[in-house]
Amino acid sequence: MERIRRFIINREAIGFFKSILESYEEVGIFSVIDGKKGLIELIYPSNFEEDIASIIADMEHYDIVFREVEDV
Repeated sequence: MERIRRFIINREAIGFFKSILESYEEVGIFSVIDGKKGLIELIYPSNFEEDIASIIADMEHYDIVFREVEDV
């Protein structure tokens, strides 16, 4: 089963986060929904939930803040 989550992050950090996520091959798919707002979407298999949570938590070291959004 796959999960779809949307977040708003620092706009200037979108490229950096994308490159970090892509370095973890096959963990998830990253899409920019609205670059001006910093709205991104992550699609990933539910068995990678812990990996995604760890990656997101690690981004705090780079001052990247994730705010999950439900309805956009």
